[in-house]
Amino acid sequence: MVNYCKATLLDLFALEELEKDCFQAEAFSRRLIKNLLINTKSAVFKATEPTGKIIGNIIGTTKKENSASVGRIFSLCVLAGHRKSGVATRLVQHLEEEFRLRGIRKIRLEVSMRNNIARMFYERLGYQMTSDILPHFYHDGTSAMVMRKDLS
Repeated sequence: MVNYCKATLLDLFALEELEKDCFQAEAFSRRLIKNLLINTKSAVFKATEPTGKIIGNIIGTTKKENSASVGRIFSLCVLAGHRKSGVATRLVQHLEEEFRLRGIRKIRLEVSMRNNIARMFYERLGYQMTSDILPHFYHDGTSAMVMRKDLS
């Protein structure tokens, strides 16, 4: 059984390790994770095993665009051994609900042009491709596609 809840500063080191396991070169720094955990415009949820081990997390941020608040999925990470088991879907659902509670009606995210698995995952959850391409978005020079979802 997997538990889902908001992450806290007590989770900082475990979240840093999770980022390294999932993203290697693109992993967030401890400082950035700490700032996201304490920033009121961010939301960080974790998925844990019954032992308390963190097996996944999602980080969302908010910002104003044209006088409306927009949510952004900044990072989604699930350990390889727990993928395709619904953990990522539940993390996204928790973040979407948090955004709804904050009055946010639109969410955006970026996904690597090379990551068809992630693109298809988000499409299954109702996210749609936009025409926006962000050239050289990632450290390795890969471009990103922007996806959006309207929350009802």
